[in-house]
Amino acid sequence: MDDLRLPTTEELVMMSPVQVEIGAHELEFQRRRFEAASAMFMSRVDTCGAFLADGHRRVAAWGRATNNWSTPESNRMAKLARAFKALPKFAVACMEGRIGVAQMHAVAAVAANPRVKDWLADADDLFATSAEELEFDEFAMMLRHWEELADADGARSKYDKAVSARDAALRFVGEKAYLDAQGPAHDGVLFEQVLNHFIDIEWRTEWDMLAAVHGDQMHPSLMERTPAQRRFDALQRVFAAAGEAAGSGADGRGALVNILIDQRTWEHELEQLLGGDPDPIDPSHAPDRRCQDADGHVLDARAVVAAAMVGQVRRLVIGAAGVPLDMGRKQRLFRGSLREAVLLAHRNCTHTGCLVTGGRCQADHLQPHAEQGETKITNGGPSCRFHNPFKNNGYRTVRDTRGRYITVRADGTTIGWPVLLQHTAHLRTDGIPDLSRQPVRPPP
Repeated sequence: MDDLRLPTTEELVMMSPVQVEIGAHELEFQRRRFEAASAMFMSRVDTCGAFLADGHRRVAAWGRATNNWSTPESNRMAKLARAFKALPKFAVACMEGRIGVAQMHAVAAVAANPRVKDWLADADDLFATSAEELEFDEFAMMLRHWEELADADGARSKYDKAVSARDAALRFVGEKAYLDAQGPAHDGVLFEQVLNHFIDIEWRTEWDMLAAVHGDQMHPSLMERTPAQRRFDALQRVFAAAGEAAGSGADGRGALVNILIDQRTWEHELEQLLGGDPDPIDPSHAPDRRCQDADGHVLDARAVVAAAMVGQVRRLVIGAAGVPLDMGRKQRLFRGSLREAVLLAHRNCTHTGCLVTGGRCQADHLQPHAEQGETKITNGGPSCRFHNPFKNNGYRTVRDTRGRYITVRADGTTIGWPVLLQHTAHLRTDGIPDLSRQPVRPPP
């Protein structure tokens, strides 16, 4: 790495945002290739048994001894080395720097499941393409769905264990009380929805009270409680409300959870619940699979369908005609079910890199209404309060041919990872970059 020279702070100040981003992309490209090369080297050491010469019983032990890796790191690299053997096209994409380090290890963890080995060869193209094209959270979700389909018995067993091992206990230790609970994920999303609602109440109540004192000088740093304290106070409100409901005879089912589920999965699970015996869903359909709440928690499809039948959750079936998704241009704002569909269309704010969940965003037009933008789901997306005003500075969000949201600067350049491969294409021949050069090489 002697040829690598990073720009100084003074040099960075003189670069444009695009130039800074390209420099980061070039470093990321090298990081990916070195990680993949280390795993490929380890794979070949494992294949030829070179680790046995010095008395190492497993290649993971060899990596730990040779490179001073931690045990978890050595095990992760050994899993990736084995995944490269089972997924040759995926391995090539990793070696070429087209796939991120986190994506590599996410695939390796799934491939290490012995019950999915019969499906791995067919998933080679899928993993290589999806790891390159999807943002990490979406890719990780796709892997979860693929593993559920490839190891249906194992996934069902894990869910059944979560149900049978459910527990809640209140314990007192000295002056403190501890509330512990565990159970299936589909119940957890209901708990989370309710708790977040009460956390928002606590935040708004405290803000309004202090704003009356500080006026225009009010700032989050003036909040008197920590986030942890507000969470506990919100939990107090939950139990207080439950106590009042129990006293009045209410059934406690006032909370409503939105679940996204694809048509194929919905019909498959519904047929099973009705006593049918449908064919298993091919894992190759994992990219189209949806069974999650609005924040992206992957849920057990059987439990979701059963809960929907008794009214505990509200489903948005992808592709179903029952929800009016296109209301034309006569409607100025996103309202009702259309607004909810827009906010559920993406898990987070559509500004690249923003993690504000869709449920806490505003339903925004991608092409502004003033520019003949239509009020329909294909022209909408969630935008948080911080990033929504950015469109006044020339920033805009568009959707590419895959339906992926892309943030574009006023000068037409794209923010973030979707252009990483374009920015680093020249490194296949140029080798290690000098990131201090001016100007940074533009994309081809």
